[in-house]
Amino acid sequence: MNDLFKSIYAHYAADPLAAALTDLYFTEAPPNAVFPYAVFSLVTDMANWTFTESFENCLVQFNIFSDTSSATEIGELFVLLKGDVAAGEGFDFFELVLDNFDTVSMEREMSNLVRVEKVWQYNVTYRCVLQYSGEVAHNVINKFLYNLMSI
Repeated sequence: MNDLFKSIYAHYAADPLAAALTDLYFTEAPPNAVFPYAVFSLVTDMANWTFTESFENCLVQFNIFSDTSSATEIGELFVLLKGDVAAGEGFDFFELVLDNFDTVSMEREMSNLVRVEKVWQYNVTYRCVLQYSGEVAHNVINKFLYNLMSI
């Protein structure tokens, strides 16, 4: 999954969202992080496979933080996170670039906006389905099928 994390950060660094945030952190921000910033983390990862294909089905959550009194900034950051699909900006339906994986889908599933101790927090969850395209997955599946068929 390290490739997934690197791919998310690489896309963020080249995206208009990077100009609006001070940084995007993995899992947690340092105590001295400057607002507005975001954090992303892997919520779940479940391997799925068929008899010919191997998939990773994961939930990735972005948490955007803003300390302004108005919800305007956090709302604008949410719009940038979603992005413009046609322009390849943001994360809605974006095809991440990873070694040995093809992005099947990157879809926003749910989001919620809360305000805790005068800090806005937008929690946005994406379902990311990746198809393994490397040689190893096919060999493992083929061996499993051979063993299953020999019973």
